Amino acid sequence: MNSLAIIRESDGKVVTFVRPDQPQGWKPPAGTRAIPDTELPANWERAEEVNASEPITAEEHLKSVGLGGERQPTLLYLRQSLAAAGQQSPELDAIEQYLQQILAIFASDPSPRNDWPQPPSTFEAAVQSAMNALNS
Repeated sequence: MNSLAIIRESDGKVVTFVRPDQPQGWKPPAGTRAIPDTELPANWERAEEVNASEPITAEEHLKSVGLGGERQPTLLYLRQSLAAAGQQSPELDAIEQYLQQILAIFASDPSPRNDWPQPPSTFEAAVQSAMNALNS
């Protein structure tokens, strides 16, 4: 197994792939499930078509996956709130690591590209996870 396939429950299509070594307590985003890539049927389909012919900037990529600049202050606020409360959120941790990965790629080469990695979770799942931790 090289990765986990994140499958949308509604239609069984692959949304994205994530590393198999997710943090303890990690769960796939709401409305999806994770399976080892080796268990995908031979005729699996990707949920959204990826246009590999159009390179985009890091900022455009983050917007396209729902993690644009306007959402990042919310994630930072939740991170600070969790730290103050002595709590953790696996989804928020995973998103933070993902954003650091995008920043490192951008810092090494700011050129637009068409092979940006996909996030391990959604903004909504990270917010829900953080709020659940804060309210526990």
